[in-house]
Amino acid sequence: MLHKPWIVGAIGTLLMTGSVAGYWYFMKHMEVSLHTMETVKPVRLLHSGEAIDASMLRIVRIAQAAHDPRAVTDPRRLIGRRVAVPISSEEELSDWKLADIRVTPLPAERYFSFKTDAVMNVNNMVRRGDRVDVWVEFDQPKLIDTGSPQPPGIGAVKIIEQLPVTSVKTAEGAEVVDTGTMEAIVAPDKIALQEARSRPNGKPETNTYIMSDEVYEAFVLGKLAGSVKLALPDLTSSEGKDGAGKVTELFRLLQAADAFSSKKEPVRIGSDLPASQAKRADAADSAELQEGKPVKAKADTDATEKSWRKEERK
Repeated sequence: MLHKPWIVGAIGTLLMTGSVAGYWYFMKHMEVSLHTMETVKPVRLLHSGEAIDASMLRIVRIAQAAHDPRAVTDPRRLIGRRVAVPISSEEELSDWKLADIRVTPLPAERYFSFKTDAVMNVNNMVRRGDRVDVWVEFDQPKLIDTGSPQPPGIGAVKIIEQLPVTSVKTAEGAEVVDTGTMEAIVAPDKIALQEARSRPNGKPETNTYIMSDEVYEAFVLGKLAGSVKLALPDLTSSEGKDGAGKVTELFRLLQAADAFSSKKEPVRIGSDLPASQAKRADAADSAELQEGKPVKAKADTDATEKSWRKEERK
């Protein structure tokens, strides 16, 4: 009986200590919950062009101040998408670093491969999953007879837009990928992307594209008429990543006028050049005038055309 007050006091002390400890733990948990959040990060470095599956992702808790507001926090929204730029294991998966890339042809499309080099691939910056524009540089300016007093000349023309690239291989058959990681918090997106694309693991030898018959013909005609160059759009933008590659309206005009053959007379297209191409042609004529070079007049062009026709008749 003498020990009962002591036992009651000990039990009360333990209960109070437990209550205080429980309350402290609860408050610390609430503080952590208020200042941290769950997000998704890769389990390893993800290379550009890789398709994301569930085994590549992990759920982590980070401070809210360190969270990128553009990052995707729901793993279900990430599965099946492809990596547009390298993502390290400590980075969140921002939406601009991902793309819904189609890597299989539609019923009217096929895979086609062409030889390439670092210059054609925009200084070795083209990667699997990119969409590129295709330009042709002519060896000599093409005179375009639009019916105006002065036929403009063009040195290059865009023939294909938004062409999907499904593979960029080295001579050894390895896929060209980026070896660096992104410093997304330190540098702006576009600067970080340029830095990542400047560290490839090899030199490109072959590009594989998804093409329709019309796009394939345009690409081949471009290679026969001049030098083919690829152009990369803003890769941080989500625009223009859907649909198939297509030929430009200017290509169709020039193809109908047989502009991609080796003939030298002015190409008759029966209409004016598109505004963007006409501005470049006018700028080229202005540059010739500033350098003191005469720009051919309509009469001179007509006389030259007549002489070519006489030679053809002979």
